[in-house]
Amino acid sequence: MIKINLLPVRASKKREAGKQWIVLLVLVLSGAVIGNYFWMTETDKRVEQVKARNAKYTADLATLNKIIGEVKNIKAEKAEIEKKLKALKKLKDDRRGPVRVMDEIATLIPQRVWIGSWEELNGTVTFTGSGQSHEEVANFFHKLRESKFFSGVALKNQRMVGEGKVDFIITATVNYSA
Repeated sequence: MIKINLLPVRASKKREAGKQWIVLLVLVLSGAVIGNYFWMTETDKRVEQVKARNAKYTADLATLNKIIGEVKNIKAEKAEIEKKLKALKKLKDDRRGPVRVMDEIATLIPQRVWIGSWEELNGTVTFTGSGQSHEEVANFFHKLRESKFFSGVALKNQRMVGEGKVDFIITATVNYSA
């Protein structure tokens, strides 16, 4: 039987296979390094994009906060102007109000009733006067209650002072802007 020594061929094949494995390992490691490099640069680009977007949003937020501050200032100024306009309207109404109230009293008061004094304190008016009869004073009292300028009309005192003379005191709350 003939024996052939194939050991050097096997050893060279093993060396060749080892070299192939080393080349494959180097290629895989190189591919991994290159892949990681591209993945890292792509991730860095995304991070930079997010940072740029955040910086833009921060700038936009600062601009919007400035605009909101201006709007708040404008609203405060508007409220102040409206308050002043209300005060002016009240002054205007208060200026015309007493004239209209006096005109109302002139039309309401019966011919035989006289107002001796008019006292006003914090919107409450006190009429002191006299009339020729209780009916005339009662008539004046009822007309005051029906008037749009007076509320809470109350007859505080009514007394007969002599033949044909009745003194009275009437209180009411006056509303000049009615």
